[in-house]
Amino acid sequence: MNDRRSKPREFLESCLGERIEVALKGDGLVRGEFKSFDEHLNLKLEDARKTKNGPNDRKFKSLIIWGSNVVFISPSPV
Repeated sequence: MNDRRSKPREFLESCLGERIEVALKGDGLVRGEFKSFDEHLNLKLEDARKTKNGPNDRKFKSLIIWGSNVVFISPSPV
């Protein structure tokens, strides 16, 4: 594993400014530009889109996700 991505904080810092995917409890998925995070894993995304097992997407200019709702974070596939 790449050293800069072997520690969670460094991994998150390396993703700042990039598009990421965030899986949420309850089968939701959010994709957006990762702007910031805090020690509770609260995340701020911009130009985000939320999907949930269906055809309806919701778009957000800016979105805060509570850390307790996060299942995983991944760089968004291109």
